Amino acid sequence: MASFPPEVLGEIFLACIPALDNKDKLPAYFPYRISHVCRHWRTSALASPKLWSFLDVEQTQENEEGNCAELFLMEAYLERSGKHPLTFRLRIAEETMHYQTFLECLERHTARWQDVFLVSPDHYTLEHLAQGEPSNYPMLRSLVCTYGYFDSDTISEGPIFDPIPWGQLKRYHEHDVSWFPDCERQWEIISELTAVVDLRASFYDESQYETVIEMPDLRFASLAIHKNADELDIEDIINCFDFPGIQGLNLKLTNACPADTLSPLPNQLKGLKILRLCGSLNSISNGALLGILTEIEGLTDLALELRAVDAPHLFELLTPTDSETVLLPRLRALRTTDFKPVVDAQLDALLEMLHQRFGQIGRAGCARLERFEFLLGARPSIYSIPLDEWEASKNVPLTMFEKLEELRASEGWDIRVDTEWKGYDFWKEEMDGEFL
Repeated sequence: MASFPPEVLGEIFLACIPALDNKDKLPAYFPYRISHVCRHWRTSALASPKLWSFLDVEQTQENEEGNCAELFLMEAYLERSGKHPLTFRLRIAEETMHYQTFLECLERHTARWQDVFLVSPDHYTLEHLAQGEPSNYPMLRSLVCTYGYFDSDTISEGPIFDPIPWGQLKRYHEHDVSWFPDCERQWEIISELTAVVDLRASFYDESQYETVIEMPDLRFASLAIHKNADELDIEDIINCFDFPGIQGLNLKLTNACPADTLSPLPNQLKGLKILRLCGSLNSISNGALLGILTEIEGLTDLALELRAVDAPHLFELLTPTDSETVLLPRLRALRTTDFKPVVDAQLDALLEMLHQRFGQIGRAGCARLERFEFLLGARPSIYSIPLDEWEASKNVPLTMFEKLEELRASEGWDIRVDTEWKGYDFWKEEMDGEFL
């Protein structure tokens, strides 16, 4: 590697930039570490401004006044990144709500903001950002807010969100953001996202947008219905949008959201390539599930939470038979979560489905499965799984994992098992594979 030209090493370093919340817990200041390995690496790293354009910073009570190593390091990144567009995540601890030191430093570079992640944005943070103008963010492409509570008091005292150029955003995400009880402002913002490609939003009450929102460029959508939204269902939300080019849809459903309303499927969803159904799916019947999967002929990637779904029925549906009709003939990737209680019938149905999907090559009109993932999390008390049933079924998953491992080893199939899954739903995951 000592003979690699600096531009080649720079590309290698760039490919190693850790994604946000990476599973390997790589350090946020990765480029800083590699620039201290040797002189050649340092020269190569400093010659790559893009390498320094990714920031993951947190302002805490300990560093709130800014006279600290974290702030100095962030300033070094901003200087070394030159004029390159910035991707950053800013987390502000609750105790530091009156201090905007880190934000003030980043605000000197708003002309370079491209992908912005705000974790726990409070009233003081939003009020500070409101001092800008839309023209201050010419390169802003993505805005992601997590763990925010935008109640009436927060958004009524001035034009807090007005500086954001909503019309130029390509990605807008809300993670665990509550607009309750002022959802009208949420719909107003969503209606301005005319160029968005990737949208994520949660809905908390029965209010909806009065006219259809045109989103011609939308490719990926993650929509959730909050468990308290007793009078809202997913069909009502989908009908608020016109997204003819959508390719991936992630639906987080609850008991208050009748999934059976999706069958028959709205026409604009029949061209999906990616479908994820997560949350509590108690309300989805076998007939509705069959109807949904039957109408999406081109689906290549399917993810389902199975805690409240008839798992053997699903596996039987996905098992190719000798008949001419094959459900999801282009399916290449399948992910499921734990289903409780696990019994032999479910295991047999799963193994048969995998044998058919992975092993049947050349079947007319049926693609071969390329990847299967099984995710097992902690006992989900929110789904009212009795403890005795959970304890009684513990040995069966072990048998399942052994069987799946045998298939992976003997057949070479891409079968993955995660016994420490902590996501509890697929709704927080991205669909487009880009670094965020």
